[in-house]
Amino acid sequence: MSERRQLWETLAAFLSQLERETDAALGKDARLSAALEDLKDELRKLGKAQFKANAMVEDQSARWEQVIAEAQAARGQQTQLVEQVAGERVAARERELLEAFLPALDGLESAIASGRRYLAVRDRAVDVPSLTPAQAALVSPADRAKLAGWLDGLRLVRERMLTILEAGGVTPIPTVGHPFDPYLHVAVGTSDAGDGPPGTIVSEERRGYRCPAGVLRYAEVIVYRP
Repeated sequence: MSERRQLWETLAAFLSQLERETDAALGKDARLSAALEDLKDELRKLGKAQFKANAMVEDQSARWEQVIAEAQAARGQQTQLVEQVAGERVAARERELLEAFLPALDGLESAIASGRRYLAVRDRAVDVPSLTPAQAALVSPADRAKLAGWLDGLRLVRERMLTILEAGGVTPIPTVGHPFDPYLHVAVGTSDAGDGPPGTIVSEERRGYRCPAGVLRYAEVIVYRP
C-alpha cells in the first residue's frame, strides 16, 4: 500500500470515529457539537486538499515518466540515424573508390587486347617470304618471347585487380550470348549477324560491373537484330 493511500484511509477512519463521538456528545454540549462540526469541516477540506495534491503529484510523475521515455526514444532514433548515415557514407566512399578503379582496369585490358592482336599479326608475318633483316629481327623468336612475357605480366596484374574487385563484392556483368537486360546493359549498336533469338548480345564494347548495392557500371553491348 502506498503512503498516500494509507494517509487517506487514516483520515477517513479518523473522521468516522469523530462523527460517532460527535453524535454521542450532541445531547450534552451544543457548543462542543458546533466546534466539532467545524473541526470536521476543516478535516474534510484537509482531506480534499490532500487528495488533490496526491492526484497532482501522481499526474506530474506520470508526465515526467512520459517525457523521459520520449527522450530515450528520441535518443535511440538519433543514434540509429547517425549509424545509418555513417554506413551510407562509408558505402558511398567505397563505391567511389571502386568506380575510380575501373578505368585503370579498362586501360589494362585494352593494352592486353592490343598486344594479342599485334602478336597474332607478328606470327603471320613469320611466314612472309623475302623479309628484310630489320623485319626478320622484329619477328624473331627472341622478340616474340619478350612480347609474350610482357603480356603475361599484364594478365597477372589484371588478375590481381579483379581479385581486389571481387573482395569488394564487384563482379563482371555477363554479356555475349546472354539476352539484353536494360537493368544491366546499355545497347550502343545493333548487328544483323548473330545466332539466337533477337535481342541476344553479340559483342561487348565496354565491360560492366555490379556489386551487392546494384550496378556499378552498365555494360555497353552490341545487340543482335535480324
